[in-house]
Amino acid sequence: MPITAELEDRLVYGLRRPTLADARESLRASVDNPDAVWSELLAQTGLAGSETTTAALSAMAQAMLVRGGGVGMCGNALHIRITAYTALGAVEDLIAVSVKA
Repeated sequence: MPITAELEDRLVYGLRRPTLADARESLRASVDNPDAVWSELLAQTGLAGSETTTAALSAMAQAMLVRGGGVGMCGNALHIRITAYTALGAVEDLIAVSVKA
């Protein structure tokens, strides 16, 4: 289930939507020369780094996963966060609808 416009800017069970800034920060905490790695990932994905779309976030997660090693672990964590946020948002929406019914 994709992240909807309504879901993008809200907290879902206390979690905020992951961002490209989160992806970059994870590299700073996990790999040597994170700025160079980030630049390479941006070039690989064709992103500028300021995008806010789910497609951009997913593309970055995939590029990080493919790279492997510490970068891949960061990509896997980002993918898990995207998936969890989306699924929990869907559950929250379903509960809200069932309560109103």
